[in-house]
Amino acid sequence: MSSEATPITPTAFKAALTTLSLPSLHLKVLELRNSIAHLDYSNEQLHPFAHPASPDQQQPDPDCAEAIAENNVVIERMQERIRLVREEVESRGFSWREFQSKVELEALDKQEPGVTINGETNGERHSAWTDGTFQTGRIVSGEVVMDSVAGQTQQHQGGSIGDEELRRRMEERLRDMGMGQDDEEGGMHL
Repeated sequence: MSSEATPITPTAFKAALTTLSLPSLHLKVLELRNSIAHLDYSNEQLHPFAHPASPDQQQPDPDCAEAIAENNVVIERMQERIRLVREEVESRGFSWREFQSKVELEALDKQEPGVTINGETNGERHSAWTDGTFQTGRIVSGEVVMDSVAGQTQQHQGGSIGDEELRRRMEERLRDMGMGQDDEEGGMHL
């Protein structure tokens, strides 16, 4: 298949990167890693057919072996593109660390013990991650959904009542304060 389509050259790819924003570069790296993961999975599935474990099982399938070889060429091309994105990110003065995959970060931590990764130093989480100083979340269908913090209950997060419940509670407080009885205009004076 790769003989039918001409991939973009590294030079053209590098030139195209200069017009992309930093978040777009981040997405491009994620897209490339996702493609590599799919090709690796495909190779794992094809391997038993291309290289049977025992000679009595079946003959090696040359098409599967060729597909694995083609996938490996594409994987190398994608890894080169990730290297080009890294060069672009670093040439802009940004750190590559936030672009690294979890596997890369874990390997780096083994090489450099004591390095802080996602709020953890030597396997211990900094208190800022649990006391509410830092909060993480994601956008789901246009709505911000905050991630829960271990050991923190919903009652401490606030914002857990709806508009109607808030209105009901405010009216109840105003009645308890005696407002509304003496006020002829039915409003609240500040």
